[in-house]
Amino acid sequence: MSELLDRLFIWLYLLFVSVFLVLISILMPVTIAEREELRVAMFGYPVPFAQQDLMRAYGEYAVDYPHKFTISFNMLENTSSIYFNKTPFFFSVLIVYIALLIIRYLHNRFLL
Repeated sequence: MSELLDRLFIWLYLLFVSVFLVLISILMPVTIAEREELRVAMFGYPVPFAQQDLMRAYGEYAVDYPHKFTISFNMLENTSSIYFNKTPFFFSVLIVYIALLIIRYLHNRFLL
């Protein structure tokens, strides 16, 4: 029974780590190739799940394209222009979770 609880704890821990890694992935910059792409900038890895209209924040920002942009948090405004898509978020978490399970299996199989 104790071994089953240990496994359950490890699976839940890996799930928590997967969700955390996917959520902080929206902080990574994305490359925008054209000015028009600022309206539908997609953030998140491995499957983009957060969409933001960067035209509000960077519309008059003169820059050579392609250029890297990060997600914009409008701290002074009460409105949020970030839209989370649930299905790509779920698949991102699933991909990271499976990758962590594979890494854990390989670690236990070959290093222990």
